[in-house]
Amino acid sequence: MNILNLLMENLLGGPVTVRFPDRPPTSAGYRGLVEYDQKLCEACGLCAFVCTSAAIISKRRRDAYDWSYDPGQCTFCARCIEVCEPHALTMQAACPPVYAVSGELKHSYSMPRKAPVKKSPPAPPANAGAPR
Repeated sequence: MNILNLLMENLLGGPVTVRFPDRPPTSAGYRGLVEYDQKLCEACGLCAFVCTSAAIISKRRRDAYDWSYDPGQCTFCARCIEVCEPHALTMQAACPPVYAVSGELKHSYSMPRKAPVKKSPPAPPANAGAPR
């Protein structure tokens, strides 16, 4: 008799899903699409290096830096966000848009390559020249 009760509850309970194009609300810890800020990027390529799903691809050329992101391949693990020191990458809190064709949401950027910042050598200690 338990199966009959279960069937009746399901039939009389109504639908549990949300009709398209409405979406269920996202939870507080939801991780969405990666957003890229070209102005903050240092073109180090660490984001592409740690991306396990190859959703982020970076390519250094002599005079430019190419960066692309394909949300269709992304697993939303946020590893790229964690390694980005200049905080050029962030994640949206909203659900990604619905897409029908693979690669439809892909974003590509190309920017001129920045000159590397040269760090000055550390200053010698004050008593470095004194005999022992």
